[in-house]
Amino acid sequence: MAAVMRAGVLARLRERVAVTRVFEGAGTKGTVPFLTLREWSASDWGTKDRAGRELRIGVAIRDEGESGARAVALAADAEAALLSVPGVAGWRVVNVVPVRSALLNEGVGTVGAGRWVALVDVRVRMMAED
Repeated sequence: MAAVMRAGVLARLRERVAVTRVFEGAGTKGTVPFLTLREWSASDWGTKDRAGRELRIGVAIRDEGESGARAVALAADAEAALLSVPGVAGWRVVNVVPVRSALLNEGVGTVGAGRWVALVDVRVRMMAED
């Protein structure tokens, strides 16, 4: 289930966020702006009689410029894409909730331009279907 869900999330981000590239995993470098799928954790969210999973999904949008405005706009697109994650066969998405949105200035990259990273985290809760 997790691998199928991850593939669906990556596809959704690639469709809906206008970045140069969507990477899976940290430590990547690319032409800005680019998006990296960060943390991905899954925990039990089941009941006595039904399996359930809670997923935490994080993305980072990296950009350069005098302001972080473009990174913020791209982060809003990424959040919208994550809030509409596709379901997985045999599982019903119960809810998707934004958990965190932040803009960080990573310091000066080139003269007159800063390096920015916008972080977006969502929580997805799913229940196994009958």
